Order: sequence, then structure tokens, then C-alpha cells
Amino acid sequence: MKLYKIFRRPPSFISVSTWIKKEDQTIKSGPDARLPIIVPILEMQYGTITEKLKMIGPLFDMFKSIMINMRKSAKSIIFNPKLGKRQITEEHLKELKNKANELGISTIGFTKVNANHIFKDFEILYDNAIILTMEMNKGLMAKGPGQENMNEIMRTYDGLGIAVNEIADFLREKGYNCHASPAFGGDINTVPAAQDAGLGFVGNNGILISPEYGPCMRLAAVFVDIENLPFPENNEHGWIADFCNSCNKCIKKCPAQAIYKTPHYNENGGRVYIDPVKCAEPFSRGCSLCVSSCVFTGGHYDKIKRGYEMKMSKVDEISTGTEEKG
Repeated sequence: MKLYKIFRRPPSFISVSTWIKKEDQTIKSGPDARLPIIVPILEMQYGTITEKLKMIGPLFDMFKSIMINMRKSAKSIIFNPKLGKRQITEEHLKELKNKANELGISTIGFTKVNANHIFKDFEILYDNAIILTMEMNKGLMAKGPGQENMNEIMRTYDGLGIAVNEIADFLREKGYNCHASPAFGGDINTVPAAQDAGLGFVGNNGILISPEYGPCMRLAAVFVDIENLPFPENNEHGWIADFCNSCNKCIKKCPAQAIYKTPHYNENGGRVYIDPVKCAEPFSRGCSLCVSSCVFTGGHYDKIKRGYEMKMSKVDEISTGTEEKG
């Protein structure tokens, strides 16, 4: 039995369930929720001890910080004011966005959490979410598999872990309840949640593609019981899914052939884009070709959209003309 199939939950000292009380009315995972995979445990089965130490050594301080902030995210729910303050003022919302910007957050969105996005057998305190993104350096990610690539990935994991706790502290000071969920070891699948928040759309690589940064970012969340967050009415980025089906560059570039041509449901439940086992081996060496090969990583979102719309317009014209002749 593989270890990653045995250990599906983080240790108790960094699990929010450790500090949840019986009287707390938590939101449980839905019927189509996915089983989580603890990626570091999955990666342990690949490479030699020497290779692992060489890769992990430069990351030790960041990994330590990540673990400390994971514990803080979980344990700090005991400091919720529980004052029933469920309407955020315009002033506090503006201050929240400014605070996020100061912490290096790239974009911020809001959504009601779909229970199917909560990892199977996990629970969250509140089902309104503040979704946060942090851009990864495109130049470093473009260098391909290696130490610099992995350093940048871990930098954003660490940065988001710090940011969600700082934002949680800010909200509690203002009288709001919250539950911070870091990028590393979080409680939900933040990719579809970010799509629900209108921050972008999920591409064929299973990663959120945003107009500002393409897939070159990491995601985290803060759950709140604030009822008047500015949830989006629709998502204007749905065309990305159709574009990805006509591109498939990430599928061709993946060294492990881990990206499915057609997303499907597997034994873990939920919609799945990538075979995590196949992906783990190159990812353990710092691979992120699914990010660097994506045309959206280079920017020019509007230009790509215009080009795609023109192409589809011509296809429609040809199709209409063929039907008329027929």
C-alpha cells in the first residue's frame, strides 16, 4: 500500500479539526468531494535520498515557516470573536483588499463554497470564502525543472500561508469570524473555488487560468460567515475551456503524460484533470511545464481571446455556408 493512500489528513497538530468544538456547526464535504493527496508523501517514493536532500536543503527555512503557519491557521480559530458580526462595512472591505495587496496578494475574489470542493472527510467552519492568489515569477518558472523552479513554488506556498493568517488576524480584530486555509495543506480544492469566484477558469492542465497571470500562481482561502461579500454574478472567462480543447499544448509538453485529454471522475471522486501519481515524479524535481508551456503564461489574455473569437467566427461562417449549400 502506498503511503499517500494511507495518510490522507495532515497531522493533528496542524489540522483545524483538532480545535473545532462540538457546538461548532461545520460544513462537511459533499457527495462528489475528492480525496486529498498529501503531495510531499506521494513524492517520497521518487528519487534517491541524496536527490531529496539536495532539493529539500535550500527549502528548509520555507518549509519550517509553512508548517508553523499551517498550525497557526488551524489553532487560531479559537480566537474567533463569535460576535455574530455578519455584515462587512465598505470601509472594512476596502481595508481588507489593501491589506491583501500589502501582503503580496495578486488578486482577491469571493464565493460561496461548493461542498463538493471541500476535500472528502474534511470540514470548514464557514462556507463563504475569500479566495486569494499569489503570482509566481514567470521568468523562474520558465527555466524548467530544477531548484529555482521549486524554490519559487515553495515561496508562494509560504507567502500565502503567512498572508491568510495576517488577513485572519485583521478580520478578527474588526470583529469577524474566520478560518484561514493556506495553499499548502488547505481544506478545499481552491482551483474550482477560484473559478466560482470569477478569478479565471480551469484549463486542461487542471490549473486556474487568470487574465492577469495565466496559470502562473498559487491559491489559498479564508472562510468567513460574512453574508454580504461581493460575490460575482457570472464568470466571463468560460471561453478558456473551449480554447484549451483546441490548444492542448500542456498535454503535449507534459513529460509524464499526466494530463488527461478529457477530464473525468476517478476513484478519488470529483472532476480530475491530472494523474497525480504520474505527475509526482517530475514535480519532485521541480517540473512545472504545465505552467511554463501554457500560452497564457506569456500574458496577452485579451489578444488571445480576440484571436480565438475571430477563429471561431470564421468556423461558424464556414459551417453556415456549408449548411446553406446543403
